[in-house]
Amino acid sequence: MPSRVLVQALTTSGARDYLQMVRPLLRSLELTHHFELEVVTDPAALSFTRARVILAASDQDLAPSQTEELTGFVRRGGGVVLLGGTLAAWSRHGALGELAGWAATGPGPMTELVLGVEPLHPITATLGPELRLTDELYLSEGPPADASVLARTKWQFTDQVVAYERELGDGRFINLGLGNSASTYEHVSFQKLVHRSILFAAGQRPPAPVGVGLVGYGAIARDHAASISQVAGLRLSGVCDISDERRAQASREWGVPTHATMGVMLDDPAVGLVVVGTPPVAHADAVLAALAAGKDVVCEKPFALRVDEVDRMIDEATSRDRVLTVYQSRRWDPDYLALREVVRSGGIGELFYMESFIGGYSHPCDFWHSHEPISGGMIYDWGSHYFDWILQLFPDSVRTVSAHAHKRVWHDVTNSDQVRVDLTFANGAQASFLQSDIAGAMKPKWYLLGTRGAVVGEWRDEPVPADFPARVKVLRPADGARPNEEILGLPARDEHGFYRNLADHLAWDEALAVTAAEARRTVAVMEAATTSIGRGGAQLEVDI
Repeated sequence: MPSRVLVQALTTSGARDYLQMVRPLLRSLELTHHFELEVVTDPAALSFTRARVILAASDQDLAPSQTEELTGFVRRGGGVVLLGGTLAAWSRHGALGELAGWAATGPGPMTELVLGVEPLHPITATLGPELRLTDELYLSEGPPADASVLARTKWQFTDQVVAYERELGDGRFINLGLGNSASTYEHVSFQKLVHRSILFAAGQRPPAPVGVGLVGYGAIARDHAASISQVAGLRLSGVCDISDERRAQASREWGVPTHATMGVMLDDPAVGLVVVGTPPVAHADAVLAALAAGKDVVCEKPFALRVDEVDRMIDEATSRDRVLTVYQSRRWDPDYLALREVVRSGGIGELFYMESFIGGYSHPCDFWHSHEPISGGMIYDWGSHYFDWILQLFPDSVRTVSAHAHKRVWHDVTNSDQVRVDLTFANGAQASFLQSDIAGAMKPKWYLLGTRGAVVGEWRDEPVPADFPARVKVLRPADGARPNEEILGLPARDEHGFYRNLADHLAWDEALAVTAAEARRTVAVMEAATTSIGRGGAQLEVDI
């Protein structure tokens, strides 16, 4: 991302207290480290000589001379991004006609608005198909013909433009006609919309779509290919697999070049990002080869079987200034997102205890998943997800790890039949993980205790419960009565959330959802647990 953009942000406190409402937005912009923000609270203090972009949320008029200066500022290459009712306020005397080409009326009542975003515009391409916000809508017959629409909504049998951008001279004018509600400025997708709008108004553009090559074309690779094909900013450009049959299948399904060896694909300049989907024992070698070839890398979970392998990969990525992330796709599971929101919002007080479970009574899956020398062992399968969840929920460092394993029924595979791992954290909190293929009775998926309540994740009555989100129940104590119970509504699953975030990082330098450092902690816990099993369940002192 180029040098930081100087943004002058006008927020006022009049009939609407924009000064208070926009604070979460300004904080989010500061955290990107893409901007130098100068906040002014008086329209008369706006400067059209120093700033690269003017960002405004105001219900106060501009003086006529300022309107002329603003138009000239854009014509000379400046950028303007207006929020909420700013355009309506500044257009009361019709002086912004040349700049905005649009006069709004309203606003209407505060209500939920379902916004359809433009999937092909670089500002909105990866925001998802729709955005729901509670706000007020400004009505109009529509922006000028030379404008590009960013978002629309249905309003009483009409199709209304909510946000648009247009070029004027050498600069850009962008109107985001939302922001009369405090909740709008707290919404992550709206914050992203403003962030990208400012960069776009400053003349920055995302790069061309990144070509992606898959190393390995097993069952999970087809899921990768499907997501990549659906996310703007990425395109499938090649597949590598040692199997003639799987290469033929990839060619039929996606029409991309296929390769028998990884080296040939790494030599392809059309491939800028590599997804490593080999068995876990081979992750490190494949990742290191891709990084050495100058490619960004996504590694399937588990990141590796040992921390020393992870450190080699991270060092290589750092030395070559390459992106390295891990496919912890279950961070986007609806039940986990609901659980995480309760914990992070303080809904059950301070979290101090957690049990987690996955399993049942059934024969383990076959091939390398159940062969310990290749998979790393039972801990590295579902544990890769569960420990990632646990470490996201407990912010303190892990101080002790102990683990036990059973081998009692399924002797045709080398993985254990059951493993249990217990963690303690620096603040004394405890968490456990149990995976069992010999559990005749199911435990809850999650059982969490906080200082002011609890959360239970109950498996649904389905043939394969793990394929369905758990029922998330929050319980809070009530004086002299049974605890109050609340069943949480779950958000829709973003099937492409991981790759959407990755595309946003590559295009707009937005924060990676899964960092290599976070994935390293998960591997460190699993490696320590494996060591503990080898020592008969000994409790290990660690600092993870």
